[in-house]
Amino acid sequence: MFTQITLENLAVFRKLEWQPHKSLNLIIGENDTGKTHLLKTLYVIARSIEQYNKRKGQFQSESWGDRLANKLLWTFQPTNWELNTLISQSESKLKVEANFFNENLYFTLGKENTTTISNFSELNCQFPEFNALFIPAKEILTTFDAIAATREQLEIAGFDDTYYDLIKALRLPMTKGQIQPDLQALALKLDKMIEGKILVDKQSFIFKRAHEQYGMSQTAEGIKKIGILSSLIRNRLLKQGTILFIDEPETNLHPKLIIALVDTLFIMASMGISIYLATHSYFVLRRFEWLARKHNESIGLCSLSRTDKNGVIPNIYNLQDGMPSNPIIDVSLELYEQNVLLDFE
Repeated sequence: MFTQITLENLAVFRKLEWQPHKSLNLIIGENDTGKTHLLKTLYVIARSIEQYNKRKGQFQSESWGDRLANKLLWTFQPTNWELNTLISQSESKLKVEANFFNENLYFTLGKENTTTISNFSELNCQFPEFNALFIPAKEILTTFDAIAATREQLEIAGFDDTYYDLIKALRLPMTKGQIQPDLQALALKLDKMIEGKILVDKQSFIFKRAHEQYGMSQTAEGIKKIGILSSLIRNRLLKQGTILFIDEPETNLHPKLIIALVDTLFIMASMGISIYLATHSYFVLRRFEWLARKHNESIGLCSLSRTDKNGVIPNIYNLQDGMPSNPIIDVSLELYEQNVLLDFE
C-alpha cells in the first residue's frame, strides 16, 4: 500500500526517507524522536484519501487538499490551530511525498498555510478498496462518552482524530456471518486470550466473562486493548485491505499477553492487513525478530535516532536478517550485564 514516504522539515524531521515498506512495519526510537508523528503522518495520508474517495460524489467542490488539511488539524492539533506550526523551527517550508498504491503523492506547507493546503497532488487514479484504522497508546473505552462529547457537542481540541475515528469505528454494530473465516477464527483467539469478550449493552461497553459482566471502569486496560481488536474484526472494519496503525500496543499488557498479541498481529499481516506499529518494548521487538527468522518473512524496522546536525534520522532494516543494534536491545543487554557483574561482587 505504502511503498515510500519522505518527510522534509516536519517537526523533528529535517529529512526522513523510508523505503521499502513491508506488510508489517515496526517503528522504534527513544522518546522525542518522532515515532508517533511518523505514525500519524502515514495515517493522515491514508485516512484522508479514504474519506475523500467516500465523499467526492457528495461534495464535488471538496479537494483532497481540503480533506487533508482538516485531517492534519484534527490529528496533530497544532499550536494556535495553525498548520504552519508543524514546520520544523527555523525552516520556512514543509514537504511530504509518498507512494501509495503506486500513486506518487505530495503536499507542502509554507508559513502562509494556517488552516489550508494550497500545494498538493491531484488524485486522478481509482484506488483499490482499503480502510485505515489507528489504535492509540491510551485506552479509549472508559472515556468513550467523553471523547464523543468533546468532539461532537463541544467541538474542542483534546482528543485528536486517532481517538475520535476509533470510537466511530467501534460504534458500528457487530454482525454475525460475513466475516473472513480466518479472521473470525482470529477473533475467537483474541477472546480466548482475555477469557471473555467486549460487547455493547444498551449503548455501553461491557466485558463479559462466562456468566459475569463488568463495566469498562472495572475492566483491566490490557483486556480492553485486545478486546478492541476483536470488536473491529466483528464489525468488519479490520479485514483484508485494512491499514492498521498501532501506537505502543504493549502498554498495560503482561509479557505473556504481549507475546500472544505479537503472534496475532503477525498472522493478521499474512491475511492482507498492512500494519505499522510503534513500540518501546523489548518483548515486542524480540518476538517479531523470532517470527521473521522462523517463518522466513520480511518485517520492516524503522529505527529513529537523533543527531546534532541532521535532526532525527531513520535507519531501515529487515528483521528477517536479524536484530540490528538499537537502544532497546542495548539497554536490555546493559541491565543484564549489570546483574551478572553484581553476582561476582
